[in-house]
Amino acid sequence: MSEKERNDIFNKIASGLRQSNEALLRIKKSRREKVCYAKANGKIYTITASTALKKYLDDNRPHH
Repeated sequence: MSEKERNDIFNKIASGLRQSNEALLRIKKSRREKVCYAKANGKIYTITASTALKKYLDDNRPHH
């Protein structure tokens, strides 16, 4: 497998993960649910799916 093929596969997987994460957050937002995350130090915290989706979209907005 060439480097280009590996990069193409990686990009497809990464894109699919971004799409599924966004879809999950949208579903949870529609149900007014919360989501759990962990900080780098292992501390677990929860936030509303609405807040998580907003942050996710802001963080993944294409940069110009």
